[in-house]
Amino acid sequence: MKLKVISQDARYVAVHKPSGLVTYSDDGSVKGAKEILEKQTKKKLFPVHRIDKDTCGLLVFALNDGVARELTALFRSRVVKKKYLAVVHGLAPAKGVIDEPLEKNKEKHKEPAITEFTRLASVDVDWGEPRQYSLVRCEMKTGRYHQIRRHMRVIGHPLCGDPEYGNGWDNKEFLARFGIERTLLSAVAVDFPDRAEQKMIRLKTTPDPDFMKVLGAFGWKL
Repeated sequence: MKLKVISQDARYVAVHKPSGLVTYSDDGSVKGAKEILEKQTKKKLFPVHRIDKDTCGLLVFALNDGVARELTALFRSRVVKKKYLAVVHGLAPAKGVIDEPLEKNKEKHKEPAITEFTRLASVDVDWGEPRQYSLVRCEMKTGRYHQIRRHMRVIGHPLCGDPEYGNGWDNKEFLARFGIERTLLSAVAVDFPDRAEQKMIRLKTTPDPDFMKVLGAFGWKL
C-alpha cells in the first residue's frame, strides 16, 4: 500500500489515510499509517494527532521531535481547525452547536466537548419504508474520544455505518445497498499555523471512493 501525500516540507508531512487503517500501531501487531509512510518516505515520523481506523482523511506527522511537540500542542488547542464530512440518519438541523460534555474514554468523568455542524444536503428514500439522510460538515472545537460520532447521536442523528453509535437498520441497509460496513466519516480539511514560516497551512482532501459512492447515489455533490 502507498499513501497519498497531500503536502510535505522539511517539518511535517500530511497524507490521506484510507478507511480501515489505524493511525499507528500501539503494540507493533499491525502496520498503521505511520509505519507504512515511514517505509514509503524513508524518514522517521512523529504522530501529532490520530483519526479512527474507520475514518478516512487527513493525517499529519512531524518529521522531528521538536516539531512534533509544537504541532501536538496546537492540535490539542483550539488553534487548529479540523473539518469533517459525515452521512447521518434523518434530517439534521440546518446548523447547530452541540456542547454536551462527554465521558473521557468511557470513564465516568466528563469533559467539555463542542462540535459545530452544518447540513450540506439531505435526501428522502423509500427502502421498504421512508427514510431520510443528511450530509453534514462538522468542526470540532475540542478533541474528545469519538466526539463527532457521540455528539451526533446525542441529537438523534447518528452516523450511518457506525457499528457502535449508529442505527442498526440503517447499517444493514448501507451494507446491502452500498457494501458499506464502516462509519461514514471523513476528515476533509485541516488548517494550522506554521509558526516557522509565519503562515497558515490549509490542507484538503476528498473522502474515500466508498464514501463518494454514497454521495453519488444520493445525488450529492461536494
